[in-house]
Amino acid sequence: MKRRHLEAALFAAAALGVLRCGFAGVVISQVYGGGGNTSATYTHDFVELFNNDAIPVSLGGWSVQYASALGSTWSVTVLPNVVVQPGGYFLIEEASGGAVGAVLPTADANGLINLSSTSGKVALSSSTAELSGICPASGATRDFVGYGSADCFDGNAAAPGINSAAADIRSTPCIDTNFNDLDFDANPPIPRNSATSPAPCPTVGFAVVQFPKAATIGACEAFPVYGQVYVAGVTDASPQPGVGITGQLGIGPDGSDPASSPGWKWYEAIPNPGYLFSGNDDEYVRSITLHASATLDYAYRFAYGNQSYVYADGTGTTDGYSAADAGQLVVDGDVIYCDRFDDAP
Repeated sequence: MKRRHLEAALFAAAALGVLRCGFAGVVISQVYGGGGNTSATYTHDFVELFNNDAIPVSLGGWSVQYASALGSTWSVTVLPNVVVQPGGYFLIEEASGGAVGAVLPTADANGLINLSSTSGKVALSSSTAELSGICPASGATRDFVGYGSADCFDGNAAAPGINSAAADIRSTPCIDTNFNDLDFDANPPIPRNSATSPAPCPTVGFAVVQFPKAATIGACEAFPVYGQVYVAGVTDASPQPGVGITGQLGIGPDGSDPASSPGWKWYEAIPNPGYLFSGNDDEYVRSITLHASATLDYAYRFAYGNQSYVYADGTGTTDGYSAADAGQLVVDGDVIYCDRFDDAP
């Protein structure tokens, strides 16, 4: 998770792009702070959560916390020990500024935090311990939204300011880019609770090391590897590469498990520019160059949004990953120096 204080952001170069969030699972999907105020849509402030993972997530021991736009003191709402199903919503009702507005749908949790109707900071923590500081660095922070004139936020700028008739709503809840200004739009509030019909996110349905299945290369020789991935509703929805997919080529010790072995190294792959994206699958490619003799396995891994990676061997993910079906790479010969090379594991 990439969090920046305003001053740091002003001096940092903006390296915009899709960053993979450190956590899959429940994210903040909506923030509303105008509850009960003049012209309010609803009587109470609220924070809405959404599970964008493919597995259920327990909120036991978690909390939602709030600080003012420039504040360093945090208010805490402890969440109940309940499970949010994939694609499920969770509604936390907070304080009210008056009697104006409609009653919220039945809340899944209640707190007494008075959120600002314009600017503030909201954190989702996997701990109930109160955060501290203007821009908390707690490893328990699962998601963070700075909005309006907040001095801390994910990415390069805060989410838009809101008002009594507008909430910050995550535009694509299945994908968290860790840029508050890109992830959220200010729109009329639409509070959703656990009774709302779930909206499960797409998942990797199939992946495979497409080509080659095995190779012997010389030191300093470029070695391109192609992998394919299928995500229903994403890779088959457009003649363009699907948005929200991360693909990586991995190289590791012969016979080892890429999901657990520390000896694997991973390299970002890109959609293959020469592939016709008109079928069900998208194809990715990554070329690597090694300079020392070795016998190695290689594999692909793919993820959609912020979900966990799915590991693919040469026969595909239908029957799980097997080291026996991994790509087999032999690097023949040693060269002291290459114009470019990727370190072997």
